[in-house]
Amino acid sequence: MKAYEIAELMETLSPVRYACDWDNVGMHVGRRDNEIKKILVTLDISDEAVDKAVAIKADMIISHHPLIFKGIKKVNESDIVGRRILTMAENHINCYCMHTNFDCVGGMAELAADRIGLRDCIVLEEVCEGEGIGRVGFLKHDMSVKELCSMVKEKFSLDKVALYGNEDEIVKKVAICPGSGKDEIELALLKGAKAIITGDVSYHYGIDSVAKGINVIDAGHYGIEHIFIDKINSYLIENTKDIEVVKMDLDNPQKYI
Repeated sequence: MKAYEIAELMETLSPVRYACDWDNVGMHVGRRDNEIKKILVTLDISDEAVDKAVAIKADMIISHHPLIFKGIKKVNESDIVGRRILTMAENHINCYCMHTNFDCVGGMAELAADRIGLRDCIVLEEVCEGEGIGRVGFLKHDMSVKELCSMVKEKFSLDKVALYGNEDEIVKKVAICPGSGKDEIELALLKGAKAIITGDVSYHYGIDSVAKGINVIDAGHYGIEHIFIDKINSYLIENTKDIEVVKMDLDNPQKYI
């Protein structure tokens, strides 16, 4: 398949019109007519991901987080992003990124909510045409915040989560916002959630949110979003022929020592 055909396939799952206006999604590196036979699926385009793509002779990397996010003025080896672009270009590797469009449609929010069994879900923050980031719904049954923490760890294969709140409080209506969701906490409160599961919550956001009446479970940015890798891997296998798909090994860059 050609690179543009893979891009069209990704946009069938998560159309680019659902991406937030501040985001940068789509083909970041490579010619649209390049022939694609092997794809590496990763959450982040790290040095390790680029090195692995080169080592396995991949023709394309598909990632969740954008390679080029802030503006860059030079592409050379002295810049981290520039170095990665050069390496991919030199090895004829295309790079396609699907970020907030995947968060909204066909992916992250729905997958995360399904993992913890949320029912009767509504969108947490609408972005486009009634779709959006995060979900608010009801657990299958009432449970304590401590039990909810244990379930999150089990369902997302995590060793630890951080909790701001009362582990003994009983909750049923819950919000989940994969990635960095501290700015969504107010919306979760407005929609009646008694707990929110997200990542990248700062200390003061956490304690202030508890004072406002919501428990905050910080499972880490990578902690929830790594589900992208399995989803895109399966989607590619189901919808392509003669394409080898390789998953980046799960390795949370945030370590608890």
